[in-house]
This record gives sequence, C-alpha cells and structure tokens, in this order.
Amino acid sequence: MTDNPILMMEGIKKSFIVEGHKIDVLKGVDFKLQAGEKVSLTGKSGAGKSTLLNIIATLEKPDSGTMLIDNTDPLKLKDFKLSKLRNRKIGIVFQFHHLLPEFTAIENVAIPLMVFKGKNESFERAAFILEKVGLADRMNHKPAELSGGEQQRVAIARALSTEPSILLMDEPTGNLDNETGKMIIELILSVAEERSLTTLFVSHNIEFAKEMGRVVELNDGVIVL
Repeated sequence: MTDNPILMMEGIKKSFIVEGHKIDVLKGVDFKLQAGEKVSLTGKSGAGKSTLLNIIATLEKPDSGTMLIDNTDPLKLKDFKLSKLRNRKIGIVFQFHHLLPEFTAIENVAIPLMVFKGKNESFERAAFILEKVGLADRMNHKPAELSGGEQQRVAIARALSTEPSILLMDEPTGNLDNETGKMIIELILSVAEERSLTTLFVSHNIEFAKEMGRVVELNDGVIVL
C-alpha cells in the first residue's frame, strides 16, 4: 500500500484525574492510518482504546501531541469548523447504538444529513443507505421496534450517510450475540470494501479483529505494532 495517510498521530498523551489521582491513559501514541486501510485496535479493558478513538473522532482533545486528519489539524479548528470536519469526514459506530428513540430509522439516519442537505435529499439518501444495510422494510420503525442487530445496522447506516473518509467503530458487536456480531462484521467489511473506506475497528474480540486486516495493540499507553 502506498504511503497515503488519512490519519497521522504523534506523541498523543491523555490523562484523567480520578478521585484526586492523575491517571496517564495515553502515554505518547504514534499511529498512522492509510487511506482505504482496515485496522483493528485491540488491548485489555481499560487500556485506553475508547479514549484514543474519541480523540480521533475529535470528541475529546489530547493533553499534548499532534494529529492530522486528511492533512487538516483538528486541534486548531474553531467549534463550527471542527463540527463540520467531524460531520463530513468521520463516521462513528459505538457499542450502544445511541439512536434517538422518538424518531424512526429513516429519521435517525437523515438527521445528520440535514446539516448540509435539504430535507427531501436527506431522506432519499437515508432510504438508499438503509436499503444497502438490508433494512428497506424496517425504515419506518422506531428503535424500540427493532432487534439489537437491526438497531446497530441503523447506527451503521447513520455513520455512513454522510460518506465519511474514516469509519470508527468502538466495540460495535459487543452488545450482540456472536452470530449477529458476525453478520454486522460482514456487513461492515462489505461496505468498506465497496467504498474503499478507511476503517478502524476497536474490539477485544480477537476473532473479529483479525477479520479487519492489520491488527495493532494499545498496551501501557502506547501502540504496539
């Protein structure tokens, strides 16, 4: 693979104060993601995987270090431009779907699109993506009317709706049974392959992690290749 990084991180550090004690979670992470690459990030519980993912997603800021997303430094952006970058460049799927319970599947997927598209175009796009993830007949159902696997597929559709450059997944199968989890992984891999999507998959499930291609480990606050 040619050297075409869409994400570059150098010396990323992050600490938290817990009950008056400083805990160093990330101790100088150096990490690079190539455009179109599929990578799994593994590590023990509490190793800081979610913290690192949240920094990549621009939901948290590191204490120090540098980061570039598609040659843009998100740490230097004002709130509006940072939100725009996050909306257009980054798709995120968490272990819990975080769908809005009062809205239907198609409404949940369309909402992020309405930031920069008209209502009709947003709903057309949302319907198209839901069809791609196999939910053509479920798009007018609310989250409570969907199974766990269906809810997670809606979350994946929402993450993909804005055509992001990077798809981040934090234990997306951790709340599902093994068979449903495998179906979700197959779906993600299929979509990622079809769109040459850069994918970072955080999981403690080594079996699932190996499906993604390159596996890296977060250990003692640093990346181990």
